[in-house]
Amino acid sequence: MTDGIFKRITDLSPCGILIYDNRIGEVVYTNQTFRDWGILKTEFVEKLLKDKPREIEFKGRFYSVKTVSDGDKLAFILEDITPLKTYQRAKKDFVANVSHELKTPISVIQSIAETLYMEEEDPIKKRFLNRILKRTAEMEALVEDLLVLAALESKEGKVLWEKVNLRSVVDEIIQNLKGFAQEKQVEIINEIPEGFTCLCDGHKIGILLRNLIENAVKYNREGGKVFVRAKREKDGTVTVEVEDTGIGIPKKYLPLIFERFYRVDKSRSREIRGTGLGLSIVKHIALIHGGTVEVESEEGKGSLFRVKIPPKGRQN
Repeated sequence: MTDGIFKRITDLSPCGILIYDNRIGEVVYTNQTFRDWGILKTEFVEKLLKDKPREIEFKGRFYSVKTVSDGDKLAFILEDITPLKTYQRAKKDFVANVSHELKTPISVIQSIAETLYMEEEDPIKKRFLNRILKRTAEMEALVEDLLVLAALESKEGKVLWEKVNLRSVVDEIIQNLKGFAQEKQVEIINEIPEGFTCLCDGHKIGILLRNLIENAVKYNREGGKVFVRAKREKDGTVTVEVEDTGIGIPKKYLPLIFERFYRVDKSRSREIRGTGLGLSIVKHIALIHGGTVEVESEEGKGSLFRVKIPPKGRQN
């Protein structure tokens, strides 16, 4: 009686269910949804048993997977997420294509505005041209960040592992941000030991560090400092920290700051321009390295961002 009710309930489920018995080495149950999908293939079941994935792709379709263990039996509950994946891919492609198409006209507008600004003598017109230049620079930065995110989410987002001298990378970033830091009257201090190396993707980690350091300068106070540190943990994980003495982040906003386009203080955002994508890029780069990023902050006292990069082959 109970088995009959169980079968009727599971056959009505939009999820596919497969139960495998390790003791006899066979699939002992599949519900109607799973059978309708037509994926009861040896290679598919082997993939489930070997990897116990949270997500699986098979013959052009995508499934989310939940695994439940009960003694010798393993139950796999699958949901067809192909429409969601198709939508996400279309959205990413759209953003990437639009960003790419916007890059050229923005550059043209910027170059024309620069020429007019240099030749203009009327102070009022010069002021308006300067405003155009500032806004096109912001648009250019936004397009660049969108293209970086699109690349990270595509096949280009794979990690190209190499031994990277982190101190040298930070030294170069400090040199590139020298004018900006002087304008803000903020000192950037590189505390990473000489010759400290990390196995990672040098280009992507450079982008990550630049975003963190630039933010630490941007949201600092006059006479403030930014400290960049790195150390190797006992298990080989490299921990990189960027700490500032700036305005800090209210506790209630901390879970949200890595979301795209999220700005903590909308009124202050008008004064301190940015794309709102920097921390999303930081999080994505940390994740594709199998690592994590976390933040500690107190309003009015500054923030500390900590990135952990595990050794190659031991990613989460």
